Amino acid sequence: MTVIDASDRGPEPNMTVIVDGDRIVAIGPWRKTHIPGKAVVVDGTGKFLIPGLWDMHVHGASDARAPWSHLLFLANGVVGVRDMSGPPDAHAWRAMQASNQDPSPTVYLGSPIIDGPNPVWPESIVVTDEAQGREVVEQQRARGADFIKVYSRLSRSAYFAIADEANKCGIPFAGHVPESVTAAEASDAGQKSIEHLTRVAEGCSKEEKSIASEMQRQEALFRAADATMAQKIGSGKSIIRLNMDVVETFDEATAQSLFALFLKNRTWQCPTLTLLRAQIDDPLLANDPRLKYLSREVRAKWDAGYYGNVPPEPRAAIVKLSRLQFNESVRLVGLMYRAGVPILAGTDTMNPQCFPGFGIHDELALLVDAGLSPLAALQAATRNAAEFMGQLGRRGTIEVGKTADLVLLDKDPLADIHNTRSIHAVVLGGKLYRRAALDAMLAKAQTLASGQQ
Repeated sequence: MTVIDASDRGPEPNMTVIVDGDRIVAIGPWRKTHIPGKAVVVDGTGKFLIPGLWDMHVHGASDARAPWSHLLFLANGVVGVRDMSGPPDAHAWRAMQASNQDPSPTVYLGSPIIDGPNPVWPESIVVTDEAQGREVVEQQRARGADFIKVYSRLSRSAYFAIADEANKCGIPFAGHVPESVTAAEASDAGQKSIEHLTRVAEGCSKEEKSIASEMQRQEALFRAADATMAQKIGSGKSIIRLNMDVVETFDEATAQSLFALFLKNRTWQCPTLTLLRAQIDDPLLANDPRLKYLSREVRAKWDAGYYGNVPPEPRAAIVKLSRLQFNESVRLVGLMYRAGVPILAGTDTMNPQCFPGFGIHDELALLVDAGLSPLAALQAATRNAAEFMGQLGRRGTIEVGKTADLVLLDKDPLADIHNTRSIHAVVLGGKLYRRAALDAMLAKAQTLASGQQ
């Protein structure tokens, strides 16, 4: 078989990989590599071995209502996920998860979403001042969160307090760049990753300062408790226009300056192009075979779409803006890749049209469309993920001594990135799951999902 180890060495044909327990113990030319007598042999003739994939932006992986999602991840070669809205107590969740009988991807677990007053999501932890910001960082660190998740409506003072405390405590913080902060400021503050390219396009605009000031004013008017419907409509139109202005005032020199800062500060980007494309509001394809793996609760949310409650006229304007922003995001990802900015592959599962497991293959294809090479796209979901988490010494590439998280493909992903879908077998922590076992996982996921409301 050909080993694509996710380093920069390139593919190595006619290789044998030996696994003992949960570790890779030998890699070498098949004619020269001794296979232990009692070994379980998988014939890799004509096949391609890659490291197990990571989806670095998901939701629901720590949700007890969605056990079927774990099976969908593994059946699609996803051996690990970064959960971007974790439980209140990560230690308690891990203790409960330990008793789960089904195989599960490794979960890199974020804190609950930490947001400002009037949060976007009701279950968020609301932080209104610096003291609360510092307190929540310490609380979540003590409860075992792997990182702190920051969100859009944090005030400047609260955000920078969280950043300072996280840096002091040695816990990463990642998420949205708040509306009150620029992408450059977030990078300098030590934010480890920026999700969905939030505030990046603004940071590439030569009019960033004036647009941001007016955007904050219009957002405040839109959210005001005493705002009339006419005022909300007026502010909504202004917000859409300002977002279009962001794209129209792109400046190459400004953009390259920001990208150089990202590179200097090692600020990772997780673009979630899968989500950004879905937000264009294309209708669900009723014949998409992947829909059968969703619970009725999730399917109902997906059927409503992103703008189900928005009247036709503003909905059309929002969809037009979403298409413009998606195209701009694709361009920015290509520019950042060429500038050397580190990139992660993430989908924003469980949002509408962001499928658990299947979605990572959609994301890899979109990254290639944006200008990444197939190898670079693979690295975004393997080596880069491990490096981001500080775990490159034990996972993320195919090397002796590393955890045996592997995916065997029937077709060459470097020839066509869509070939990551041609999964023949998955190895999770040294345990082999052949195609029949993966199909059984899909069948069980479908059964579990259909049994939920």
